[in-house]
Amino acid sequence: MLWLILCVVVVDVLLASFEVTVPNKHLLASRGHPTVLGCEFTPDPDLSNLVVTWQRQEDARVVHSFYYQQDQLARQSLEYHNRTSLYVSEIHKGNASLRITAVRPKDAGWYLCIVSNTKGTGRAVMQVTYGALYSEPRLSIHVNSSALKVQFETEGFPKPEVIWLGEHDQNLIYHLEIHGQTEDGLYFIKSICEAQKPVINITFTLKNHLLNQNLQRPVVLSYGKYLYLLCANGVCEKLAVRGMSFITLCN
Repeated sequence: MLWLILCVVVVDVLLASFEVTVPNKHLLASRGHPTVLGCEFTPDPDLSNLVVTWQRQEDARVVHSFYYQQDQLARQSLEYHNRTSLYVSEIHKGNASLRITAVRPKDAGWYLCIVSNTKGTGRAVMQVTYGALYSEPRLSIHVNSSALKVQFETEGFPKPEVIWLGEHDQNLIYHLEIHGQTEDGLYFIKSICEAQKPVINITFTLKNHLLNQNLQRPVVLSYGKYLYLLCANGVCEKLAVRGMSFITLCN
C-alpha cells in the first residue's frame, strides 16, 4: 500500500514539473511581415516521443504539427501552406515557437500551443491581433469657381482617427469615407476638407492607434486669378490655371 502511494506521488510530481507557456499572451502582427508566436515547454533529451501541435482555438484547424522528429503537415490548414515553421534546432531546448510569414488578416485570432513528451502533456493559448500601416496619403486638389477641396486617400487597418486642423490648430469640418475591407483586409479611406479662402494652410492627420502610426500632411495653397502656388510635404509647385475651372493634383 505504501509503495502504491509513493508511486502515485512520484507520478504527480513528474506531471506537475511539465509546463507549456507562452511569453506573450497577446501578439501584434503587421501585414506582410513575419511574426513569431512564442511557446516554451519543459524539455526532455529524448525527442522520439515529442509531439508539437499548433492549432486555431476557434475551430481546431491545424496550423503546424511536428512529431517523429520532423514536420508532419498532411493535416495542415491550406491557408498556412508554405508559411509556417518551427525552430527545429532549438526544440531540444524546449522552444516550440511558431514562425508565420506574410501575415494576413485571417491570421488574427486565438492559437493553441500543445506539446507532449515523456514528461507530460500541456497547452497554452495566445491571441494574435492584425494591423496594417496606412499607405502614404495621396493628395488631390479640386478647384472650381466657388470653392477649393483638398482630398487625401489611403489604405490600412484598422479604422483610423482622422483630424483636419487649420493654421491656428483649430479643428476643421471635413468629409470622411471609409469603404469596407478589400481582399487584402484593408480599409480604403477618403477624406475631403473644403476651403474658400485665398490662402489655404491646413494639415491632414491620420492616426492608426493599434500600430502607433501618426501621419501628418500639411498643405499650403495660395492663389490668384491665373496662378496657384501649392506646398505639400515640403515641396512647392506653381500651377497655371488658364481659365480652367477644375484642377486635380496627385503625388
